[in-house]
Amino acid sequence: MKQTLPSQTFTALIKAHQGIIHSICKAYFAHHEDRQDASQEIVLQLWKAYPHFRGEAKVSTWIYRVALNTALNLVKAHKPPTFWYDWAEDEDLADNASAVFVEGSDFVQFVLNQLNPPDKALLILHLEGYEYAEIAQILTLTLTNVSTKLSRIKSKLKKIFKPQDYEP
Repeated sequence: MKQTLPSQTFTALIKAHQGIIHSICKAYFAHHEDRQDASQEIVLQLWKAYPHFRGEAKVSTWIYRVALNTALNLVKAHKPPTFWYDWAEDEDLADNASAVFVEGSDFVQFVLNQLNPPDKALLILHLEGYEYAEIAQILTLTLTNVSTKLSRIKSKLKKIFKPQDYEP
């Protein structure tokens, strides 16, 4: 039987977990307008999916799952993908690329943009501090698959970002 959800309860749920939605949108979409559109689509999909939420997982786990699936579907629909920054359009940034992404979340965002969307989802959850079991549940993977994929992602990033490339 479907649950009914008062709009005030849903609004409170979204407000309490808006950081999840924001981080997913920021990770997958470079442009503000795309992030806003994606955020609205995620909220819509959460509203549609809530009656089917059985409470077997934490609410945050369920929200991550819906948000990631929605974002990945939106990324697939865009050609070329809007989550990639076009360096050629911004000559100032292209000339100073090493200085732009050297600290804080800008560098993390730059690193995330080196990954394909499914790997990005996995790394985001890992960086957010989710346990392997929760990541497996959100992404519908096995624990072994989560571990293997994270190891491959780390190896890939080590090849891309060699420590000698970033001298202080």
